[in-house]
Amino acid sequence: MTRSWRKLAVPALFLAGLAAAGWLGTRYGLDLAAETSVAVLLPDAVAAPLKPGQRVTFVELGSEGCKPCEAMKPVMRALRDRHPEQVQVVFHDVRKDPSQAGRYRIRLIPTQVFLLPDGTEFFRHEGYLPLEEVEKVLRGMGVGTAKEEG
Repeated sequence: MTRSWRKLAVPALFLAGLAAAGWLGTRYGLDLAAETSVAVLLPDAVAAPLKPGQRVTFVELGSEGCKPCEAMKPVMRALRDRHPEQVQVVFHDVRKDPSQAGRYRIRLIPTQVFLLPDGTEFFRHEGYLPLEEVEKVLRGMGVGTAKEEG
């Protein structure tokens, strides 16, 4: 009897957890089906404003055909357009060049890595990251808005 109870308890607990997560999502307006896998938490430290000629680097690690990775393409284009003098945008297709996945120690794609001008990692995110959230991180890195740059 104890064994059959255990066989039923594990799946029942799993389903109860899923139901609770769904209720919490509905109750608090969370989109649990969103493709973002890690909550965006801005770093505590704020970098000094960039000096003329300094650039930060936004590294996108993903792959062609990956839906969240494809959704990041317009974000990368917007960054290139808005901050051409302050942000270098780099894309690595980790299926074509797996060494980049090891270099940046990624666990899933897409992953965004934000590097200060000296190459120090400032922030990292896994999953789709909306442009507004990318801009928040960049402001924390000392990048001005497009209007301030112009």
